[in-house]
Amino acid sequence: MKKLKFSLKPMAVVVGATALTLASSAVMAQESGIDLTAITGAFKASDVITAVMAVAGVLAAIYATMTAAKMALRWIRGG
Repeated sequence: MKKLKFSLKPMAVVVGATALTLASSAVMAQESGIDLTAITGAFKASDVITAVMAVAGVLAAIYATMTAAKMALRWIRGG
């Protein structure tokens, strides 16, 4: 089995640059007096949490199904 080699450094640079861009745009929006309540008021935290938990539930079900299939194949093969 071949090991995958990757580095998190490029990803860290992208995340850092994105965070810097978001922070600077937030500061600019605050200075210019732009009202973002129409955008931020369109959803509630409970909606976001529900969506994240739904995705986590689907991923957990997929993982459990894959694990059960692997166990069944091991039992069939006798290993």
